[in-house]
Amino acid sequence: MARKPNAPLLDAGDPFPALELTLTDGTSLTLPADLPHPYGVVLVNRGAWCPFCVAQLRAFQSGLARLAEEGIGVVSLSTDAGDQASAMVKEHRLEFPVAFGASLDAVAGRLGVYYDPHPTHAPPHLQSAGFVLGPGGTVLLAVYSSGAIGRLVWQDVLGLVKYLKSHA
Repeated sequence: MARKPNAPLLDAGDPFPALELTLTDGTSLTLPADLPHPYGVVLVNRGAWCPFCVAQLRAFQSGLARLAEEGIGVVSLSTDAGDQASAMVKEHRLEFPVAFGASLDAVAGRLGVYYDPHPTHAPPHLQSAGFVLGPGGTVLLAVYSSGAIGRLVWQDVLGLVKYLKSHA
């Protein structure tokens, strides 16, 4: 595993860096400016080939209505090719924006995520990371993984946002 030298590790209170993403529906999205909800979850995943990533995305899909009720939107991104990401979205009926073709260098450099540039059994990829963003794109929580496991779950995101809103 690697990390970009001098890449920031985002923490609570940091502004989330701007990222231009291409979505599987053919549109583009700029994070965090284009998030449609006051709160957002940005899931960096290894790709459609990773069963742990697919399980996380499917789980967030199962909680999507509950998250939306609290004003929480979800966006996922990977370095996958468009056809791979689109097939995954279709197969698992994902209803939140899924970005493909994210630049390994740009995402690792701006977000501080771990990456594997020369894996033996998969294409070069970003490791899993999850960010909970508050209004204005401020990082509320950052979770980094240096391998296949260790990721956000939607129930924890929901609980965190409810807690923060009740103590505002």
